[in-house]
Amino acid sequence: MGIAYRILTIIVAVCISVVAILGACNIVFRMPDLYVYEFTSQEISSKIDLNMQDDELGHFFSDFMRGKEKELELSSEYRDREQDVFGTIEQMNMENARKLLNHSLYILIGTLLAAVICYAIFLWKKMKYELRLAFKGGVGVFITMQVFLHITFNIDAVRAFYYNVIFPITFGADDALPTMLTERFARLCVFANSAVAFVILIILASVTWRMTKPRRMFW
Repeated sequence: MGIAYRILTIIVAVCISVVAILGACNIVFRMPDLYVYEFTSQEISSKIDLNMQDDELGHFFSDFMRGKEKELELSSEYRDREQDVFGTIEQMNMENARKLLNHSLYILIGTLLAAVICYAIFLWKKMKYELRLAFKGGVGVFITMQVFLHITFNIDAVRAFYYNVIFPITFGADDALPTMLTERFARLCVFANSAVAFVILIILASVTWRMTKPRRMFW
């Protein structure tokens, strides 16, 4: 295999893992399931007087992360009058989180396109076996990235760094958002992302194996 194809192999291996992980991120953080589960199990509506149930709050966060809700604006009843649940800092932090998620979607699209081009070259050159090897390399990269993520997430300093990247402005003592998006929720997100990414990897493996399946004479 020439140098060019070795480079393509590396690109495929990296792209496979990136597509699985970023694809999982966009599913986990844009869909309502995880938010609904967390808010319902924590009974957020009993802690914060909102004008909606816990499952409705979960769908609201999902709509915000998908861009259906432009602003993170909710109101609650307090002493017979309505007041905003989220302050300016909370809104800015969530807008930054959504911006990062949107950027991950752009990277996902670009990475997926690069993977498709590499696949096309391998298939055009009838290098099916080499493509399978490249995919297996991608599985290795994926496992390495997952192990790295879970190990670093359990290191306080690194976890704080992740937190500050997503929420760069320090929350106030009375802000409601830290009550909703707790460290427990963050750990749940990490495990959910790994589970969904693994499912995506299995789907990609199935597609790759079908495309590279060797022809047989009798079946």
